[in-house]
Amino acid sequence: MSRFCKVAISIAFMLSAGAGCAAYAADSGPQALAFLQASQLLQVKHQLEQGKAATSTQEAYDLLITSANRALKTPNPSVTEKGMTPPSGTKHDYLSLSAYWWPDPSKTDGQPWIRRDGKVNPASKNNQSDGVRLAAFTAKVQDLTLAWYFSGQQRYADKAASMLRTWFITPATRMNPNLNFAQGVPGMSAGRNAGVLDGRYFATRIVDSVLMLRGNAAWSSDDERQLRQWMQEYLHWLQTSKLAIKESKTKNNHGNWYATQVAGIAWYLDRPETIKKMVALTESKLDTQLRPDGTQPLELARTRSFHYSYFNLQAVSLLAILDQKADGQKGGQDLWHYTTPDGGSVLKSLDFMAQYSNEAKPWPYKTLDRISVRIVPLLSWADNGIGQPRYESPIRAASFSLPTATHKPGEKGEYHANARRGAIIEAQRETWLTSLPVWESKR
Repeated sequence: MSRFCKVAISIAFMLSAGAGCAAYAADSGPQALAFLQASQLLQVKHQLEQGKAATSTQEAYDLLITSANRALKTPNPSVTEKGMTPPSGTKHDYLSLSAYWWPDPSKTDGQPWIRRDGKVNPASKNNQSDGVRLAAFTAKVQDLTLAWYFSGQQRYADKAASMLRTWFITPATRMNPNLNFAQGVPGMSAGRNAGVLDGRYFATRIVDSVLMLRGNAAWSSDDERQLRQWMQEYLHWLQTSKLAIKESKTKNNHGNWYATQVAGIAWYLDRPETIKKMVALTESKLDTQLRPDGTQPLELARTRSFHYSYFNLQAVSLLAILDQKADGQKGGQDLWHYTTPDGGSVLKSLDFMAQYSNEAKPWPYKTLDRISVRIVPLLSWADNGIGQPRYESPIRAASFSLPTATHKPGEKGEYHANARRGAIIEAQRETWLTSLPVWESKR
């Protein structure tokens, strides 16, 4: 019998919330969260209740509640709302357009579209397709679930569960469990292997949200059964479709995000052997991705070199968190400590990136954009993973100040301004609200 099926480790906490309650185990075992740490969430909750939370934690909490309150007033998103219809003929199939592809000005119809790496085509970020909708849906569910947990207000759990049912369960609005038409390019392909990346939020945001909602009155056992069925079918697609298999073989961040996504879904479905395979797959990719000096050549070659250097390490760091839980390791040969044959490692690459967590230090490579604090949560996760304050200095020095400029809907620069603001808010939350720096968690 796998350790996922053994008797549950003692319950770490139980939160009363209106008519329901949530209970899940400590940081390993059958009911454990995947990427979040139950024990740290409980500690943060107590600090907030007692008025003893760090300033950054309180600020992150206030922003969370503001976002959750906004989500309460938002109609439940569904893939059936898009303007475009996939080649399958049903809007129940997810459809997105690749962000860096544009109409060819030399062609009358603009097709096939041509690639401009790093330049986001606004046509990929509107309601005609599902890319923005999926990201917004998963973010709202996560916001609402966390707001319910920290505040105890049942209305947040009710709305989160309602959104989950609309997207995954209700026959009229549910998404079919595939990404056959993700990141398509007009005139070239209706769907591409790169589109598998879109589904990463099902693992990193939805899995933990659902695990937290277990036992709550808003989320029934039948809801759970139907979502598990959806996830089983989706995992089957990830493991068997030609697009997903091709994505699993990519050498850069896409390959690592594939592994993290599959591992997260496998955690939810209690399939530890699949997680082990994804860790092994990632290690094989790190052997060619990470240099001993901490740089990542495949990501530095991109026009957004800072973003992709961070983005690749984010995928690996999340998998490292899951790897420790799956194997019950407290230090040793896990992803945090994995060393490539030529001496590269995740920690060395984080050491390199940590130097640039403050934008006052120039990034020595060409890049179209840079949001330095995005690396900070990864530094905190690593410190917790290795049990040492390796990155205490850059974490303490991090600034989460939000840009003051605002952009109206449709105004030039709106997407980039909102993306920057959202990234900073997310970084503060992941460092100080949903986790704690190792020195803070010990006080």
